[in-house]
Amino acid sequence: MIPAPLRDVVRRNLLLERLVTRARTLRTARRHPEGLAPPAPRRVIVEPTNACNLACVYCGNKDMLRPATYLDLGVYERLLDEMVEHGVPRLTLHTIGEPTMHPQIARMIELAVERDRCVIMSTNGTLLTEELARAIVRAAPDVVNVSVDSADPDVMKVLRPGLQLDALVENLRRFRRIRDEEGRARGGSAGALKLPTISVTCVLTRFFTRAAEREFFATFGELADDFDFHLANNHGDYVHEDPSAPRHKLPQALRDRIYGAVRSPCHFPWDALYLLSDGSMSVCRFDFDARVTVGRYPDSSLLELWNSDAMRSLRRAHMAFDFRDWEQCRDCTATYYSSRSEHVATTRRIKARNGFVARRTAWLAEDPNRIAEAR
Repeated sequence: MIPAPLRDVVRRNLLLERLVTRARTLRTARRHPEGLAPPAPRRVIVEPTNACNLACVYCGNKDMLRPATYLDLGVYERLLDEMVEHGVPRLTLHTIGEPTMHPQIARMIELAVERDRCVIMSTNGTLLTEELARAIVRAAPDVVNVSVDSADPDVMKVLRPGLQLDALVENLRRFRRIRDEEGRARGGSAGALKLPTISVTCVLTRFFTRAAEREFFATFGELADDFDFHLANNHGDYVHEDPSAPRHKLPQALRDRIYGAVRSPCHFPWDALYLLSDGSMSVCRFDFDARVTVGRYPDSSLLELWNSDAMRSLRRAHMAFDFRDWEQCRDCTATYYSSRSEHVATTRRIKARNGFVARRTAWLAEDPNRIAEAR
Protein backbone atom coordinates (compact mmCIF):
# COMPACT_ATOMS: atom_id res chain seq x y z
CA MET A 1 0.00 0.00 0.00
CA ILE A 2 1.44 3.38 -1.03
CA PRO A 3 1.33 5.95 1.83
CA ALA A 4 -1.19 8.75 1.25
CA PRO A 5 1.39 11.60 0.89
CA LEU A 6 3.38 9.61 -1.67
CA ARG A 7 0.19 8.62 -3.47
CA ASP A 8 -0.70 12.30 -3.87
CA VAL A 9 2.74 13.02 -5.33
CA VAL A 10 2.31 10.18 -7.83
CA ARG A 11 -1.13 11.40 -8.87
CA ARG A 12 0.17 14.93 -9.50
CA ASN A 13 3.02 13.71 -11.70
CA LEU A 14 1.66 12.20 -14.89
CA LEU A 15 4.80 10.25 -15.77
CA LEU A 16 5.03 8.70 -12.28
CA GLU A 17 1.33 7.91 -12.36
CA ARG A 18 1.75 6.13 -15.70
CA LEU A 19 4.72 4.12 -14.42
CA VAL A 20 2.90 3.00 -11.27
CA THR A 21 -0.29 2.14 -13.15
CA ARG A 22 1.62 0.13 -15.77
CA ALA A 23 3.48 -1.83 -13.11
CA ARG A 24 0.23 -2.54 -11.25
CA THR A 25 -1.44 -3.66 -14.50
CA LEU A 26 1.32 -6.11 -15.41
CA ARG A 27 1.28 -7.53 -11.88
CA THR A 28 -2.50 -8.00 -11.99
CA ALA A 29 -2.33 -9.57 -15.46
CA ARG A 30 -0.34 -12.52 -14.11
CA ARG A 31 -3.42 -13.79 -12.26
CA HIS A 32 -6.14 -12.03 -14.25
CA PRO A 33 -5.16 -11.75 -17.94
CA GLU A 34 -8.44 -9.98 -18.72
CA GLY A 35 -8.36 -7.76 -15.66
CA LEU A 36 -11.26 -7.58 -13.22
CA ALA A 37 -14.41 -6.53 -15.02
CA PRO A 38 -17.68 -5.82 -13.18
CA PRO A 39 -20.67 -8.01 -14.12
CA ALA A 40 -22.20 -5.14 -16.13
CA PRO A 41 -20.90 -1.80 -17.44
CA ARG A 42 -20.86 1.01 -14.90
CA ARG A 43 -22.31 3.35 -17.51
CA VAL A 44 -23.42 3.50 -21.10
CA ILE A 45 -22.48 6.36 -23.41
CA VAL A 46 -25.01 6.92 -26.18
CA GLU A 47 -24.34 8.76 -29.43
CA PRO A 48 -27.64 10.42 -30.45
CA THR A 49 -25.97 11.37 -33.73
CA ASN A 50 -22.46 11.50 -35.16
CA ALA A 51 -23.32 14.67 -37.09
CA CYS A 52 -21.78 17.92 -35.88
CA ASN A 53 -22.17 21.55 -36.91
CA LEU A 54 -18.57 22.51 -36.07
CA ALA A 55 -15.09 21.44 -37.21
CA CYS A 56 -12.87 21.91 -34.15
CA VAL A 57 -9.15 21.76 -34.89
CA TYR A 58 -8.38 19.19 -32.17
CA CYS A 59 -11.35 16.91 -32.97
CA GLY A 60 -11.43 13.98 -35.39
CA ASN A 61 -15.09 14.46 -36.34
CA LYS A 62 -14.19 16.52 -39.41
CA ASP A 63 -12.09 13.60 -40.72
CA MET A 64 -14.74 10.95 -40.05
CA LEU A 65 -15.76 8.70 -42.96
CA ARG A 66 -18.88 7.26 -41.32
CA PRO A 67 -22.06 8.82 -42.77
CA ALA A 68 -24.25 10.89 -40.44
CA THR A 69 -26.98 8.84 -38.75
CA TYR A 70 -29.49 9.44 -35.96
CA LEU A 71 -30.20 6.88 -33.25
CA ASP A 72 -33.59 5.19 -33.46
CA LEU A 73 -35.72 6.00 -30.42
CA GLY A 74 -37.05 2.43 -30.17
CA VAL A 75 -33.51 1.04 -29.97
CA TYR A 76 -32.67 3.65 -27.34
CA GLU A 77 -35.68 2.75 -25.18
CA ARG A 78 -34.78 -0.93 -25.35
CA LEU A 79 -31.27 -0.05 -24.14
CA LEU A 80 -32.67 1.98 -21.24
CA ASP A 81 -34.84 -0.95 -20.16
CA GLU A 82 -31.81 -3.23 -20.15
CA MET A 83 -29.89 -0.68 -18.11
CA VAL A 84 -32.68 -0.74 -15.53
CA GLU A 85 -32.79 -4.55 -15.57
CA HIS A 86 -29.06 -4.85 -14.88
CA GLY A 87 -28.67 -1.86 -12.56
CA VAL A 88 -26.49 0.27 -14.83
CA PRO A 89 -26.85 3.68 -13.17
CA ARG A 90 -25.32 6.24 -15.53
CA LEU A 91 -26.08 7.41 -19.06
CA THR A 92 -24.13 9.98 -21.05
CA LEU A 93 -25.64 11.48 -24.21
CA HIS A 94 -22.64 12.41 -26.32
CA THR A 95 -19.91 10.60 -28.17
CA ILE A 96 -18.73 11.89 -31.53
CA GLY A 97 -21.38 14.32 -32.77
CA GLU A 98 -23.45 17.18 -31.36
CA PRO A 99 -26.39 15.69 -29.39
CA THR A 100 -28.67 18.70 -29.82
CA MET A 101 -28.80 17.97 -33.55
CA HIS A 102 -30.99 14.95 -32.77
CA PRO A 103 -34.60 16.15 -33.16
CA GLN A 104 -35.72 14.16 -30.09
CA ILE A 105 -32.85 14.90 -27.73
CA ALA A 106 -35.09 16.33 -24.98
CA ARG A 107 -37.32 13.25 -25.16
CA MET A 108 -34.24 11.03 -24.93
CA ILE A 109 -33.27 12.75 -21.68
CA GLU A 110 -36.82 12.50 -20.37
CA LEU A 111 -37.05 8.76 -21.08
CA ALA A 112 -33.86 8.08 -19.10
CA VAL A 113 -34.91 10.33 -16.21
CA GLU A 114 -38.27 8.54 -16.04
CA ARG A 115 -36.29 5.34 -15.43
CA ASP A 116 -34.27 6.99 -12.64
CA ARG A 117 -30.97 6.87 -14.52
CA CYS A 118 -28.34 9.52 -13.85
CA VAL A 119 -28.22 11.51 -17.12
CA ILE A 120 -25.35 13.65 -18.38
CA MET A 121 -25.37 15.48 -21.70
CA SER A 122 -22.49 17.29 -23.40
CA THR A 123 -23.00 19.95 -26.05
CA ASN A 124 -21.14 22.69 -27.86
CA GLY A 125 -24.03 24.98 -26.90
CA THR A 126 -24.46 26.58 -30.30
CA LEU A 127 -27.97 25.20 -30.91
CA LEU A 128 -29.48 25.93 -27.49
CA THR A 129 -32.38 28.06 -28.66
CA GLU A 130 -34.89 29.17 -26.05
CA GLU A 131 -37.31 26.41 -27.09
CA LEU A 132 -34.70 23.68 -26.93
CA ALA A 133 -33.16 25.01 -23.73
CA ARG A 134 -36.56 25.01 -22.05
CA ALA A 135 -37.28 21.44 -23.21
CA ILE A 136 -33.93 20.18 -21.92
CA VAL A 137 -34.32 21.92 -18.56
CA ARG A 138 -37.81 20.47 -18.13
CA ALA A 139 -36.47 16.99 -18.97
CA ALA A 140 -34.12 17.46 -15.96
CA PRO A 141 -30.79 15.80 -16.75
CA ASP A 142 -28.36 15.72 -13.83
CA VAL A 143 -25.54 17.55 -15.65
CA VAL A 144 -25.20 19.50 -18.88
CA ASN A 145 -21.59 19.99 -19.97
CA VAL A 146 -21.03 22.90 -22.35
CA SER A 147 -17.73 22.81 -24.23
CA VAL A 148 -15.95 26.18 -24.39
CA ASP A 149 -12.21 26.69 -24.84
CA SER A 150 -11.70 30.46 -24.81
CA ALA A 151 -13.35 33.78 -24.07
CA ASP A 152 -11.53 35.41 -26.98
CA PRO A 153 -13.62 35.47 -30.19
CA ASP A 154 -10.52 35.49 -32.40
CA VAL A 155 -9.12 32.41 -30.65
CA MET A 156 -12.46 30.64 -30.94
CA LYS A 157 -12.43 31.24 -34.70
CA VAL A 158 -9.16 29.29 -34.81
CA LEU A 159 -10.21 26.51 -32.44
CA ARG A 160 -13.83 26.09 -33.49
CA PRO A 161 -14.50 27.44 -36.98
CA GLY A 162 -18.13 28.41 -37.38
CA LEU A 163 -18.74 29.23 -33.72
CA GLN A 164 -19.81 32.78 -32.79
CA LEU A 165 -18.65 33.40 -29.22
CA ASP A 166 -21.17 36.15 -28.46
CA ALA A 167 -24.04 33.91 -29.53
CA LEU A 168 -22.70 31.03 -27.43
CA VAL A 169 -22.43 33.21 -24.33
CA GLU A 170 -25.98 34.42 -24.86
CA ASN A 171 -27.18 30.81 -25.27
CA LEU A 172 -25.48 29.81 -22.04
CA ARG A 173 -26.82 32.85 -20.19
CA ARG A 174 -30.36 32.04 -21.36
CA PHE A 175 -29.97 28.37 -20.44
CA ARG A 176 -28.83 29.35 -16.94
CA ARG A 177 -31.80 31.70 -16.53
CA ILE A 178 -34.29 29.05 -17.64
CA ARG A 179 -32.66 26.49 -15.34
CA ASP A 180 -32.93 28.85 -12.36
CA GLU A 181 -36.56 29.67 -13.18
CA GLU A 182 -37.95 26.32 -14.28
CA GLY A 183 -35.47 23.61 -13.34
CA ARG A 184 -36.71 20.60 -11.41
CA ALA A 185 -35.56 20.71 -7.79
CA ARG A 186 -33.45 17.73 -6.75
CA GLY A 187 -35.32 15.92 -4.01
CA GLY A 188 -38.49 17.89 -4.67
CA SER A 189 -38.10 20.51 -1.94
CA ALA A 190 -38.41 24.20 -2.77
CA GLY A 191 -34.94 24.95 -1.41
CA ALA A 192 -33.18 22.14 -3.23
CA LEU A 193 -30.73 22.71 -6.07
CA LYS A 194 -32.35 22.84 -9.47
CA LEU A 195 -31.35 20.59 -12.32
CA PRO A 196 -29.33 20.43 -14.40
CA THR A 197 -25.93 21.28 -12.96
CA ILE A 198 -24.17 23.39 -15.61
CA SER A 199 -20.52 22.59 -16.19
CA VAL A 200 -18.18 24.29 -18.65
CA THR A 201 -15.54 21.93 -20.05
CA CYS A 202 -12.38 23.32 -21.60
CA VAL A 203 -9.67 21.71 -23.71
CA LEU A 204 -6.36 23.32 -22.76
CA THR A 205 -4.50 24.74 -25.75
CA ARG A 206 -1.46 26.94 -26.25
CA PHE A 207 -3.81 29.94 -26.30
CA PHE A 208 -4.89 29.34 -22.70
CA THR A 209 -2.39 31.69 -21.05
CA ARG A 210 -2.75 33.11 -17.53
CA ALA A 211 -4.31 36.26 -19.00
CA ALA A 212 -6.68 34.10 -21.04
CA GLU A 213 -7.59 32.19 -17.85
CA ARG A 214 -8.65 35.39 -16.12
CA GLU A 215 -10.74 36.44 -19.11
CA PHE A 216 -12.27 32.95 -19.26
CA PHE A 217 -13.43 33.02 -15.64
CA ALA A 218 -14.61 36.63 -15.93
CA THR A 219 -16.83 35.57 -18.85
CA PHE A 220 -18.09 32.17 -17.71
CA GLY A 221 -17.60 32.18 -13.94
CA GLU A 222 -21.12 33.49 -13.24
CA LEU A 223 -22.75 31.19 -15.79
CA ALA A 224 -21.29 27.82 -14.78
CA ASP A 225 -21.72 25.83 -11.57
CA ASP A 226 -18.41 24.04 -12.12
CA PHE A 227 -15.53 23.68 -14.59
CA ASP A 228 -13.55 20.80 -16.06
CA PHE A 229 -10.17 21.32 -17.74
CA HIS A 230 -8.32 18.63 -19.65
CA LEU A 231 -5.59 18.13 -22.23
CA ALA A 232 -6.12 17.40 -25.90
CA ASN A 233 -4.95 14.13 -27.47
CA ASN A 234 -4.90 12.73 -30.99
CA HIS A 235 -8.51 11.45 -30.78
CA GLY A 236 -7.63 7.85 -31.49
CA ASP A 237 -4.96 8.70 -34.08
CA TYR A 238 -7.23 11.04 -36.08
CA VAL A 239 -5.60 14.38 -35.23
CA HIS A 240 -1.93 14.61 -36.24
CA GLU A 241 -1.35 18.32 -36.84
CA ASP A 242 -3.07 20.39 -34.16
CA PRO A 243 -1.99 24.06 -34.29
CA SER A 244 -3.57 24.63 -30.90
CA ALA A 245 -1.62 21.93 -29.01
CA PRO A 246 0.36 23.28 -26.03
CA ARG A 247 4.11 23.61 -26.58
CA HIS A 248 6.44 21.53 -24.42
CA LYS A 249 10.17 21.55 -23.75
CA LEU A 250 10.52 18.18 -25.48
CA PRO A 251 9.44 17.69 -29.11
CA GLN A 252 6.01 16.07 -29.32
CA ALA A 253 7.33 13.01 -31.12
CA LEU A 254 9.80 12.37 -28.29
CA ARG A 255 7.15 12.95 -25.61
CA ASP A 256 4.86 10.47 -27.37
CA ARG A 257 7.67 7.92 -27.45
CA ILE A 258 8.47 8.34 -23.74
CA TYR A 259 4.87 8.27 -22.54
CA GLY A 260 3.97 5.54 -25.01
CA ALA A 261 6.63 3.33 -23.43
CA VAL A 262 4.88 3.59 -20.06
CA ARG A 263 1.30 3.83 -21.27
CA SER A 264 -1.55 2.70 -19.07
CA PRO A 265 -4.39 0.49 -20.25
CA CYS A 266 -7.46 2.37 -21.43
CA HIS A 267 -10.04 2.12 -18.62
CA PHE A 268 -13.10 1.97 -20.88
CA PRO A 269 -13.06 -1.83 -21.46
CA TRP A 270 -13.77 -2.24 -17.75
CA ASP A 271 -16.07 0.76 -17.40
CA ALA A 272 -18.41 1.56 -20.28
CA LEU A 273 -20.02 0.62 -23.56
CA TYR A 274 -20.67 3.13 -26.35
CA LEU A 275 -23.82 2.77 -28.42
CA LEU A 276 -23.17 4.55 -31.71
CA SER A 277 -26.00 6.09 -33.69
CA ASP A 278 -25.90 3.36 -36.36
CA GLY A 279 -26.33 0.56 -33.80
CA SER A 280 -22.65 -0.40 -33.53
CA MET A 281 -21.49 -1.02 -29.97
CA SER A 282 -18.06 0.46 -29.39
CA VAL A 283 -15.69 0.71 -26.43
CA CYS A 284 -13.99 3.98 -27.35
CA ARG A 285 -14.82 7.66 -26.92
CA PHE A 286 -12.91 8.49 -30.12
CA ASP A 287 -14.37 5.80 -32.36
CA PHE A 288 -15.35 8.10 -35.22
CA ASP A 289 -15.53 5.30 -37.79
CA ALA A 290 -16.67 2.40 -35.56
CA ARG A 291 -13.25 0.74 -35.59
CA VAL A 292 -13.28 -0.51 -31.97
CA THR A 293 -16.60 -2.34 -31.99
CA VAL A 294 -17.62 -5.51 -30.15
CA GLY A 295 -20.91 -6.14 -31.98
CA ARG A 296 -24.24 -4.52 -32.72
CA TYR A 297 -27.20 -3.58 -30.56
CA PRO A 298 -29.89 -4.85 -30.22
CA ASP A 299 -28.71 -7.85 -32.27
CA SER A 300 -26.92 -8.81 -29.05
CA SER A 301 -28.03 -7.79 -25.58
CA LEU A 302 -26.12 -5.38 -23.36
CA LEU A 303 -24.66 -8.17 -21.22
CA GLU A 304 -23.86 -10.36 -24.22
CA LEU A 305 -21.82 -7.52 -25.66
CA TRP A 306 -20.17 -6.74 -22.31
CA ASN A 307 -19.05 -10.37 -21.94
CA SER A 308 -18.40 -11.10 -25.63
CA ASP A 309 -15.28 -12.73 -27.03
CA ALA A 310 -14.37 -9.42 -28.68
CA MET A 311 -14.61 -7.58 -25.35
CA ARG A 312 -12.48 -10.20 -23.60
CA SER A 313 -9.90 -9.95 -26.39
CA LEU A 314 -9.77 -6.17 -26.02
CA ARG A 315 -9.26 -6.45 -22.26
CA ARG A 316 -6.41 -8.93 -22.73
CA ALA A 317 -4.77 -6.59 -25.26
CA HIS A 318 -4.80 -3.68 -22.81
CA MET A 319 -3.64 -5.78 -19.87
CA ALA A 320 -0.67 -7.15 -21.84
CA PHE A 321 -0.06 -3.99 -23.93
CA ASP A 322 -0.15 -6.26 -26.96
CA PHE A 323 -2.32 -4.68 -29.67
CA ARG A 324 -1.72 -7.04 -32.59
CA ASP A 325 -5.48 -7.72 -32.75
CA TRP A 326 -6.48 -4.12 -31.96
CA GLU A 327 -4.27 -1.88 -34.09
CA GLN A 328 -6.73 0.99 -33.61
CA CYS A 329 -5.64 1.26 -29.97
CA ARG A 330 -1.89 1.15 -30.56
CA ASP A 331 -1.18 4.85 -31.11
CA CYS A 332 -4.05 6.49 -29.23
CA THR A 333 -2.38 9.12 -27.06
CA ALA A 334 -5.41 9.32 -24.76
CA THR A 335 -3.75 6.53 -22.77
CA TYR A 336 -0.50 8.49 -22.71
CA TYR A 337 -1.66 11.80 -21.31
CA SER A 338 -5.26 11.46 -20.16
CA SER A 339 -6.35 10.24 -16.74
CA ARG A 340 -9.07 11.15 -14.28
CA SER A 341 -6.45 11.99 -11.64
CA GLU A 342 -4.75 14.39 -14.05
CA HIS A 343 -8.10 15.99 -14.96
CA VAL A 344 -9.05 16.45 -11.31
CA ALA A 345 -5.66 17.85 -10.31
CA THR A 346 -5.46 20.23 -13.30
CA THR A 347 -9.03 21.43 -12.80
CA ARG A 348 -8.53 21.98 -9.07
CA ARG A 349 -5.32 23.94 -9.68
CA ILE A 350 -6.80 26.24 -12.35
CA LYS A 351 -9.96 26.94 -10.34
CA ALA A 352 -7.94 27.72 -7.20
CA ARG A 353 -5.58 30.20 -8.81
CA ASN A 354 -8.55 32.03 -10.33
CA GLY A 355 -10.51 32.10 -7.08
CA PHE A 356 -13.41 30.03 -8.37
CA VAL A 357 -15.41 28.00 -5.87
CA ALA A 358 -17.83 25.53 -7.44
CA ARG A 359 -21.46 26.12 -6.55
CA ARG A 360 -22.00 22.39 -6.97
CA THR A 361 -19.79 19.64 -8.32
CA ALA A 362 -20.07 18.17 -11.79
CA TRP A 363 -17.85 15.25 -10.69
CA LEU A 364 -20.57 12.74 -9.92
CA ALA A 365 -20.14 9.52 -7.97
CA GLU A 366 -20.18 6.25 -9.88
CA ASP A 367 -23.75 5.53 -8.70
CA PRO A 368 -25.06 8.98 -7.73
CA ASN A 369 -28.70 7.88 -7.51
CA ARG A 370 -27.79 4.84 -5.38
CA ILE A 371 -29.44 2.50 -7.81
CA ALA A 372 -27.42 -0.48 -6.60
CA GLU A 373 -28.59 0.06 -3.01
CA ALA A 374 -32.22 0.24 -4.11
CA ARG A 375 -32.11 -3.12 -5.92
